Amino acid sequence: MSIGWEAQDLFVSSAGAAVSVADGGVIIDQGCSIKITRSTTAFGLREWLIRKGVGGKIGATVRCMEKGRFAICSVSQRSPAYVAGLRIGDELMSLGETSLRECSLSDLREPLKTNRRNHLRLCTKDRVGERYITLYKDSGKGYGFRFVQGEITFVRPNSSAEQAGLETRHHIVEVNEEVVVGLQDEDIEAIIWSSMGALTLCILPSRFYNNLLCSLYTLGSAKPLDIVEI
Repeated sequence: MSIGWEAQDLFVSSAGAAVSVADGGVIIDQGCSIKITRSTTAFGLREWLIRKGVGGKIGATVRCMEKGRFAICSVSQRSPAYVAGLRIGDELMSLGETSLRECSLSDLREPLKTNRRNHLRLCTKDRVGERYITLYKDSGKGYGFRFVQGEITFVRPNSSAEQAGLETRHHIVEVNEEVVVGLQDEDIEAIIWSSMGALTLCILPSRFYNNLLCSLYTLGSAKPLDIVEI
């Protein structure tokens, strides 16, 4: 089944979504079924106490962007970190009782090696500019937005998308609490179409999104020494 924006007035992307329908329901083979909603916090700061999983890890990797600045560059789906609500792009501020403001990546590795507890305590700061918005389908007209390569390119006037505050020049980071960074447009479409009711998007202004990707995934710079698994 191919979904065209001309019929649904939902979005434009590079290709139609390939989905299958059985007994009136949409079946999506990829994606994580666990949906975690991040609560609003003051100044975007969050404190975590996350129980370790397989291999004594919580299922995330950290990259040093510069001395004293660390960011989450990956979170494994269904891992303790993912279930807790940790997300790609969150800035790591402290680990245990240790502030990371003046630390290097080697300074971060040491407390991880000596931590014999079954959990990690950390503090993070949310991605700059992130917003969560909830949309509802307009009668017979979809949600009222289009995107290309994950970036919102059109919002229909008087639509649910416009009323919720969706704007162009923003990138979609999550769909219903599922991280979609790096996915093809058709895969994002499939996740959207699997939503039977309200649709919750996490969006970032495109300039922040592009800066985030450049900081975390600069080609040729992802050396093992730049990254540590936690």
